[in-house]
Amino acid sequence: MAEDELEDMPQEEEEAVVEKPGVDYDELDLETGFKKIEHKIWTAFSAAVLEKPEDEREEPDEWGEAFAAESNYDPARVKAVVTLGIYAGDRDEFNQRTGEGKAIYPNGDTYEGQYWEGKKNGKGMYVYKSSPMSEVDKLISQLRFTMLHGETDADFVTRAAKTVAVGTEIVKAALEYGFFPCYRGDYVNNLRHGKGVAKNKDGTVYKGDWKDNKRSGEGMFYYLNGDVFSGKWENGLKHGLGCYTFAGNKGHYTGLWENGIFKEGQWAMSDGNIYEGKFDSKNRPCDSMGAIKFQACQLVQQGEYDKGKWSPTEVLILSRDYDAAKLAAPSEGSPEAAAPVQA
Repeated sequence: MAEDELEDMPQEEEEAVVEKPGVDYDELDLETGFKKIEHKIWTAFSAAVLEKPEDEREEPDEWGEAFAAESNYDPARVKAVVTLGIYAGDRDEFNQRTGEGKAIYPNGDTYEGQYWEGKKNGKGMYVYKSSPMSEVDKLISQLRFTMLHGETDADFVTRAAKTVAVGTEIVKAALEYGFFPCYRGDYVNNLRHGKGVAKNKDGTVYKGDWKDNKRSGEGMFYYLNGDVFSGKWENGLKHGLGCYTFAGNKGHYTGLWENGIFKEGQWAMSDGNIYEGKFDSKNRPCDSMGAIKFQACQLVQQGEYDKGKWSPTEVLILSRDYDAAKLAAPSEGSPEAAAPVQA
């Protein structure tokens, strides 16, 4: 799995719990919507176990047994909360989660949205509380608590982006979706599928289409430094036509990607000139028949990059003549290109 990809906590099957007499386990907490006793157990478990460093955590089962005895709660109920988490919402006639609901998972992750037959189906938001905030989100959250007098959200976005040295979309996402990694969008059978937004572990953001938990279709990816990719995705990778724009008006790549690698297209440079040709796996020009279009004077020169330096192979010609010659030439793979030369 790639570093920026997220995986939902698997949902365990729920079983009926035999209640210990003398305690009302069905009483609801009006503030949270969860059953009051379950929420109390969960809050205690989170504070005593999940919020501690991993090397200092007590085993959940051992903690549950001790807490049940101390609180006079049914051990089976406590174990169910510790093992399955807690849920508040609609259920069907088979006691499956169906309709609107919210859940806290045993690792601390949360989900609020739609269910069907026990699985996340429809629209919802999953927050990866078990994953730590990225360094970028920590800095943005600290700044958020020190907002200047009279500062608007728009002003804060500008100030935070400059202070933390990230793109404005990264700050906007932190304000809209929170400071933890998360996904908000469509689900089908517990998988991200349809339209959705993911705030990744490193603070980067993807907005667009999903298929079977992978970025697939049209989408925009916002990098920490302000770079943006907009285009086609397949199986989690850039694949198809797209445009990668460098932050600070430093140019862009436009063309064809294959399995995450830019293969062929145009490199618009910061000086306004455009390289056109093929690229290697490190996004470097590698075409012996490449060309540079000098936009200011409307001239084109064919050649290749040799050790990072432009090496011309043809004389300068007018841009209109170059474009006309390209249009007249048979495309690679066409019958004309494949036909043998007559003697």
